[in-house]
Amino acid sequence: MRQAHGVRLGHIGQCWSTGSSAAPINQIFISPALSDPYAVLDTLVHELVHAVDDCQHKHGKEFKKIALSLGLKGPMRSAGAGPALQVQLQSLLPTLGAYPHASLSVPMKKAMRRNRPRAQCKTCGFQVPMLKKYLAFGPPICPKDMVEMQALGEWPDT
Repeated sequence: MRQAHGVRLGHIGQCWSTGSSAAPINQIFISPALSDPYAVLDTLVHELVHAVDDCQHKHGKEFKKIALSLGLKGPMRSAGAGPALQVQLQSLLPTLGAYPHASLSVPMKKAMRRNRPRAQCKTCGFQVPMLKKYLAFGPPICPKDMVEMQALGEWPDT
């Protein structure tokens, strides 16, 4: 998950392989949440590395070799322009002119956190996560103390 200037936007760029397209070409998508032209160029360079590799090696050593040769730095899953490439991209911006795009407000889905059912031994404190298909049987027996464990979290009313 790449970030734009420290802001988490989820996936800000994607590259799809030639095998994913009816036209045998790579497809690159840049998030419409990006409005900073530099962030767009930085993301585009990362995605172009995937295109050169036809998305065959994800962020592995082949991707890394290409990325480093272009001046990308950092963990490969979120590799962005290193110092030398930053200078090159910044100098390219005036040539390109104004970026004809305003940022779109892209709502991020919040992960729903539920209090997952689990069971805990009243004697030793041992806890075990419970699978949904076994909830109807009730809390299990503690393997150490051989006592029925207590239900924690959201158990269905039975």
